Amino acid sequence: MLLCAGLLRTMTPSDRSRRMIFNTFTDSQTTGVTEWTSWFNIDHPGGNGDYERLEAIRFYYRERVCARPTAMEARTTDWVAAADTGEVVHSSLEKGFWCINKEQLHGRVCSNYHVRFQCPPVQSYWTDWSEWGPCSTTVCNDVGIQVRQRKCVSAQPMPLLFVPACIGHHAERRECSTPPCTAKWSPWGPWGSCSVTCGGGRRTRRRNCVRTSETVQCAGRPAEIQKCGRSPCPARCQLKCTKGHPSEDCSTCMCVGHVLFGDIQAANGVPVAAASVALTSHPKVIRTLTDMKGQFALSGVCSSSSTLITISKEKFVPVVVSTFSNTTGISWVRAVLKSAEKPYIVKHPEDKVRYEGGRVLLCCSATGSPAPDKFYW
Repeated sequence: MLLCAGLLRTMTPSDRSRRMIFNTFTDSQTTGVTEWTSWFNIDHPGGNGDYERLEAIRFYYRERVCARPTAMEARTTDWVAAADTGEVVHSSLEKGFWCINKEQLHGRVCSNYHVRFQCPPVQSYWTDWSEWGPCSTTVCNDVGIQVRQRKCVSAQPMPLLFVPACIGHHAERRECSTPPCTAKWSPWGPWGSCSVTCGGGRRTRRRNCVRTSETVQCAGRPAEIQKCGRSPCPARCQLKCTKGHPSEDCSTCMCVGHVLFGDIQAANGVPVAAASVALTSHPKVIRTLTDMKGQFALSGVCSSSSTLITISKEKFVPVVVSTFSNTTGISWVRAVLKSAEKPYIVKHPEDKVRYEGGRVLLCCSATGSPAPDKFYW
């Protein structure tokens, strides 16, 4: 009986020129009592050759071959030893046996081989390691332990107490870690309905912060607000007039044939020319201007306690006067404009320190005559 003990050498071109082919199997050098496995034939010669790989044999015949064979024997299915076939073959106790067609002389193809292995007698052995188990911690950005196990299996039909135990540990542990803690926004939700149908309103959309720990936060805001409903609403005048009728812009009551005269002077008695005259309800709509004598005439405006007139001019403090009713169709108003006082700051913002992303409120105050109604930073 001839046993393969090592890698069979492949012929070089000079070797192939010889009539004798060196394809030698040497006797295995084993000590002690050993056992042969059954014969294995997992591959049949194809386009490339015949391959009896040890890895494939272990895959199809689990636990039938020991972990470290001491020798190997290869024969053809016609029971011809590999060394006697005259074919160039290869073998290794780590890889198995293989024969490649293109290495053979004169266009020969590899025979169909089967192999067996010599192993020391085993009464108990370890199974393969299991897969690593889950990490002992589920908290993000944490460190835990993973465990994998194997079993000691007896190959002899003897009571467990008489079977030698396997050498080694049945379990292994290693350190494991969980992914870092994360906080990410979910996609924006749809926009909600507008708060109004006309005249300008707002609508809102929201998103959620998806996080793996309470220790992390999403950067940004969970809600967005957008203007909507900007189309003007249909005009509906709610003004009720005890005299006359509402104007087209619903700003005041109009009385046909009624004239309001006015006399505007400065504090020193000098007439104020080019002063603007407007209804207080619509101060931006200039109805008329005073003449060189500081006088004006405004027709169509009803004279009632609810009608207020605003008189204004640059460098003067605006003044609001009311009209008075009479039965003649003519009304008079008089007003004195005081010189404006340039506004000035009476309170400056205080220095403040906040963390980045935090909110801060800076306050200031100013006075003057008239009192400022707008502040620019």
